[in-house]
Amino acid sequence: MNPVVASSFVHAPGKLPVGQPTPTAKSGGSDGFAKLVDNYVQQTNEAQVASDTAIDDLITGKTDNIQQVVMAVTNAEMSFQLFMEIRNNLIDSYNELMRMQF
Repeated sequence: MNPVVASSFVHAPGKLPVGQPTPTAKSGGSDGFAKLVDNYVQQTNEAQVASDTAIDDLITGKTDNIQQVVMAVTNAEMSFQLFMEIRNNLIDSYNELMRMQF
């Protein structure tokens, strides 16, 4: 089983991870943003799957490393919480835009 690195989902403020799509004028802006959001959804899902696999391995006796299982579960939880905060901020921003008068 591969070790789970908690820092793989949390990045420094204002910095995107290497290899992540960024919105640019060439890609039409919203297309790059959609890819960025889709990438974070995939990363969150992968963390959840890794967590479930680690729990299953512990239950079935494939591993006895409880620390690794706890790290996988914590990583998945933090990744999900980060994703939910991003979603909440996007919804708040959208609602604020809808309240503006032009």
